[in-house]
This record gives sequence, structure tokens and C-alpha cells, in this order.
Amino acid sequence: MNLIWVRHGETEINRQSRYLGHSDVPLHEHGKRQALELAARLLHIIELPKALYTSDLLRCIQTAEPLSTGWQLPASTVPALRELSFGEWELLTYDEIMQKDAERATSWYDDPFRECPPQGESLEQLGNRVDTWLGSILRDSEPSEAETVVIVTHGGVIRWVQATWVLQDPSAYWKMDGLKHGEALFMSWDGQRLIQDFL
Repeated sequence: MNLIWVRHGETEINRQSRYLGHSDVPLHEHGKRQALELAARLLHIIELPKALYTSDLLRCIQTAEPLSTGWQLPASTVPALRELSFGEWELLTYDEIMQKDAERATSWYDDPFRECPPQGESLEQLGNRVDTWLGSILRDSEPSEAETVVIVTHGGVIRWVQATWVLQDPSAYWKMDGLKHGEALFMSWDGQRLIQDFL
């Protein structure tokens, strides 16, 4: 099975370098152009995927729309594909968080796997929901199958998959290059791990 991971287009909140997790904001105009340009590329490369999945947050749904239209394939929304929840730190900048809650923020930056923002999630919690969903997709497939699925999600989710499923080392999360907004990443499943290649 092949998996195409897509990071949603840019939002105004992203442009302002604010923490954006579960807050449901739309793409801005540049983000919409990114989604259209990426869709044009993927529609040219992939004739028709087996499935199109997207986070249930608006910025991902809007990124998936031109793909759904082009393939005439409904997008299935998956809450497990949401970005990490930053809780009370949502929509704040790094400097604002450090001014407001420096001690707790420092603890989180030092150990994001077990610590979490107030009312937010740890990386371990994000990983558990992503792993459960992705495992169910891969369990139903044969490594030799040529079918492709497309997954529109967030930067944090993609980093988690790169570290945990490609390198098989969750601690490498912050070392991952990740994707820029409106970019895609190709992975193939060999029955044991995911193998990555940039499109």
C-alpha cells in the first residue's frame, strides 16, 4: 500500500507563528492557492486513490476539497488526524506563552511526550490516537497491494508518523524535517515499516 501524506495549506494563524492545534480556522488566500496547486500535481500523478482521508478541522477539509472534486471521491473526516491540542496556549505565540506560563512551558518543551499544555495534549496522547487509526488502515492491506490512500492532516501528525513509523523512533520527533504547508510526502508500507520519499 502507498500513502500520500498532505499537510494543509497555510492559515493566517500559521503566518503569525501562533500555536494552532484544535482551533478551527480556515485557510487564507495563499493557503487556498497552495491547496489548488498541490491538487493539480497529485491529480496528474495519481489516477484514483482507494480512499481520501482528512482531519475533521476546516483547514484540512478545505485542502482536501480540490482533490475530492478532481477524483470525484468523497473525503472521509477522521478526528484522530487532528493536530496536537495546545489547550490554553492555543493561538498564542511562543513569546506570549513564555510570558504567561514560563515554568510550565519549559517543562513541556523539555518533555513534550509526557507533559502537556494546560487542558491540552502530550505527544504521547497524539501518538496513541494516530497510531490506533493508522494501524487499522495498514492491518487491512497487503504490503504488495498497489493501491494508494491520500491523507490530509497537520504538521505534528506527519512528524509523528515519520519518527514512529519510518524511523521507528518516536524520540526523533523534533529531528524530522516535516512538511511545509501545502506539500505532500510519499510513503510505502512493506508490512513492517513505512518507507518515505518526498514527491
